[in-house]
Amino acid sequence: MAPKKGKTYRTSSGQQVDFGALLLNNETVPALGNMNVNARGDEIAPDGSITKSREQVMREYNELNTMVPQDGAIPEGTGLQADDDWQDWEPPVKPENAPVENISVPTEAVKVAAEEPQDSAPKNPTGGLAAAVAAAKKVEQNVQPAKDAEEKEAEGVRRI
Repeated sequence: MAPKKGKTYRTSSGQQVDFGALLLNNETVPALGNMNVNARGDEIAPDGSITKSREQVMREYNELNTMVPQDGAIPEGTGLQADDDWQDWEPPVKPENAPVENISVPTEAVKVAAEEPQDSAPKNPTGGLAAAVAAAKKVEQNVQPAKDAEEKEAEGVRRI
């Protein structure tokens, strides 16, 4: 059987190259890389013999990657006995004379909150890390006038 004649291309040196014929002639040559396939796409053994054809590889791929959902059997369990003691679990019982946690707001806080206006934010930090940083740090502004400002203020002839 004669190789299929494909489209021919002309190289810069003027030679005719038929890529279709090149592909057909070299189908069984091992491809470069680490996939262990030939140029056609067949899986090959290290000695060069074909272990799976391209059609078998594509059929396996399409069986695993189908767009149609397939319902399989739902497993009931692994069959192993596990230490599932959650069914015997009961919530801990509090004794009747246990102290009750106080979750109410102290009355002093309510009085202070009522005295402050609701729409204004505190002017200074009122405690914690912000107050400590503010107390330890004084900000001094050392603004230096621009050079242009000095020239504008100087009297006499200026360059235009």
